[in-house]
Amino acid sequence: MKRVQLRPALTKLLCAGVAVLSMTAAAGAMEDESAAVAEAGLAPLVKRLREEKKLVGLAAMVMVDGKVVDQAADGERKQGSGVLVTTSDRWHLGSITKSITSTLIGRLVEAGKLDWDTTIGDALAGQPIHDDWRGVTLTQLLTHTAGAPANFPMLVKLKNPAEGQPRVDARREAVLGVIAKPPLTPPGEAFAYSNVGYTIAGVMAEQATGKPWEDLVRQEVFAPLKLDQAGFGPPKSPAKGYDQPRGHVTRLGFKVAMGDDADNTPIMGPAGTACMTLDELCCYANEHLRGEQGGGKLLSAETYRRLHEPALDDYACGWVARAEADGVPACRWHNGSNTMWYAFVAFIPTNNMVVAITANDGDIRAAEDAALQVLKASQSLAPASKTSQP
Repeated sequence: MKRVQLRPALTKLLCAGVAVLSMTAAAGAMEDESAAVAEAGLAPLVKRLREEKKLVGLAAMVMVDGKVVDQAADGERKQGSGVLVTTSDRWHLGSITKSITSTLIGRLVEAGKLDWDTTIGDALAGQPIHDDWRGVTLTQLLTHTAGAPANFPMLVKLKNPAEGQPRVDARREAVLGVIAKPPLTPPGEAFAYSNVGYTIAGVMAEQATGKPWEDLVRQEVFAPLKLDQAGFGPPKSPAKGYDQPRGHVTRLGFKVAMGDDADNTPIMGPAGTACMTLDELCCYANEHLRGEQGGGKLLSAETYRRLHEPALDDYACGWVARAEADGVPACRWHNGSNTMWYAFVAFIPTNNMVVAITANDGDIRAAEDAALQVLKASQSLAPASKTSQP
């Protein structure tokens, strides 16, 4: 299995200026696109953006009031294969997994197995932990304010432990290797995006329950929401038929398809290895949308609001808070990439809307720009009574 580094593909973190300028400078064009989407739907926009951004495959779906109102897909599952992507394909979500881990933690908190203020010292008592890590809480880990490094050392990234106890043991060993040394910054004082921090939170969940993180996600998130096709790692896509998309990278100007097992080490699964269909991603985000309004299936409204309340730098527990701007009402969003795939999801309470965009292409900036344009144009699909609300 090929190992790659999970990139925090957050617009706010990597290229905030580019994101703001791209949505503002093209305001007139975006208004035209919104009108075009209102008249002809997403398909022409998705096709144009995929071709313009030179992405292998691009797909989008919009849900309003819990129902899909439009969807579109364009491009190939594998470059040059002639096999087309569809809106029912499965897509690697990258760091959108972080909100799934946070949702799992919320379930364990409500079940009394953890607390938001549970510390690393509590969860890993008796282990060789640096004193500065002992008081770090779950909340700090989930909001990237724990002082954890961005990623694990290369030797950890190269490991591929089998699911089950071998992976639990390897994940715990990797975490203990980090917390034996002091945090990079004083906990609670600075925002620093960290895949390691979410992996530590996953280990704390495993320690509290005696179950692997993967099994906990299946039991506490996927099964209750009936996300039957959701899983971990890239979707399996045999060369005979290419039943699902393959991830791609750009090398020397050419798109290169990766194997259907190419991903980050599963040790850091809690930070970014989930996979599901667009419909499932929309249903998952809609659960968060409804949950904050008191209609969630998994958690209380209070817990959902806690997950969505930003700490430092507009980052909540696996969600980024975005204020109303450029024709898009205030929303919560996240994106992700393992450098071979890209995914974006946002839920917009004002419109009762969820927007999800995926690409089987690791060109993050191109995919991200396409996602932002789809997000803006898709607002024309909301009922007029909702978009006109103050």
